[in-house]
Amino acid sequence: MDAVVVDNVSKCYRIYDKPVDRLRELFQPSKSLHRQFWALKQVNCRVRQGSSFGVIGENGSGKSTLLQIIAGTLQPTSGQVRLQGRVAALLELGAGFNPEFSGRENVFLNGAIMGLSNEQIQRKLPEIERFAEIGAFLDQPVKTYSSGMYVRLAFAVSVNVEPEVLLVDESLSVGDVYFQQRCIRKIRQMKEEGKTVLFVSHDMTAVTNLCDEAMWIEHGEVMAYGRPEEVVGRYMAAVTQRRDPYSGELPSDTTTAQPPSVDDLTSGPPVVLSLPNLDRRWGNQKAEVIGVQILDERERPTDCVHHGEAIKLRVSVRFHQRVENPNLGFLLRNRLGEDICGENTSTLGIRLPAGPPSEVMTVDFRLQIPILHPGYYHFSVAVADGTHQEYVICDWVDNAISLLIQKRFEVYGYLRLDCNVELKHLGPITALQERT
Repeated sequence: MDAVVVDNVSKCYRIYDKPVDRLRELFQPSKSLHRQFWALKQVNCRVRQGSSFGVIGENGSGKSTLLQIIAGTLQPTSGQVRLQGRVAALLELGAGFNPEFSGRENVFLNGAIMGLSNEQIQRKLPEIERFAEIGAFLDQPVKTYSSGMYVRLAFAVSVNVEPEVLLVDESLSVGDVYFQQRCIRKIRQMKEEGKTVLFVSHDMTAVTNLCDEAMWIEHGEVMAYGRPEEVVGRYMAAVTQRRDPYSGELPSDTTTAQPPSVDDLTSGPPVVLSLPNLDRRWGNQKAEVIGVQILDERERPTDCVHHGEAIKLRVSVRFHQRVENPNLGFLLRNRLGEDICGENTSTLGIRLPAGPPSEVMTVDFRLQIPILHPGYYHFSVAVADGTHQEYVICDWVDNAISLLIQKRFEVYGYLRLDCNVELKHLGPITALQERT
């Protein structure tokens, strides 16, 4: 069963150069003094009941407009939205709050708007207070709240009015890290209870981990729709190929790697000519990743290591056109697609020699595997033209090779820290210490 159905929804705004033109057009209908701006263009999507759905895209792409139409605060120019169940929306910061009312009064106001009686809201109030954690500010006017307090109270109300559908629009990024973690746990709990969540965010890791499906919107149009990993991959591919006009120049402290001599090429490491896996790849193909390999401490190919062991990640690229400033790098992800760490030659202060057409370059990254949670991890590898601040992707290969990290130590969470323990005291405390 679908909890949300967006059927061919479009939204058009009229843009006037001068405010008076709106009035002039009203009295002269035959004369058009506006231009049209389509915030959404024939958007279609279905969100299954009990699932979570992510919407991604750059600022101004139409994400918030879509959520406002689903919430009912905006009307579409064409198309329709069908909903099943009570909807709670956390959209613009402080939306739905009367700034002159106290937080407690706004809780009752929002609950009444959602169709709850005073008795029902009263029963839920202790949980709302506990979740929001704003203390005595609950009885202060909302206009005195910080942005983080706004979000805390708004989210606490939204998730405790028993909605069947929850809409969240990037508001969680305003709260502190502890509150964000609490919200993520609550969203996961709502999913387990069969509730539906629509999630708009610029946090690609959150979208990948929380959402069952995702949609990428660009200039009001749907560019990709489907599994979060695939949609996020296509979105990141497009973003990484766009140049930032405000990026800095090459750092002055970079060192230049010397071109290898003929002897080095004949006695050095071989060129890698295999890609074990290819989920997705993108780039302008001025250079191409032709192989990647993991080597153990004895220079033997491997796909399995223990905690703390050293490895080499060997990457070979072929240049199809001249690349003035080659930049090779990698990104390590866990099995959930979360980015663990990444490096490239530019961030390490290494400037590689220019890559002539038809030439091949091989680079080894020497790594010490941290004490990560045992399991499968994946290296994505890439070659770019430029620095880590300003670059153009030549070839990016998603999840090119996997590595199994076997258990040697007990790991709680993502990784185990290097920790030393010192016993500082054993015995009774003094009366002075008791008083303090």
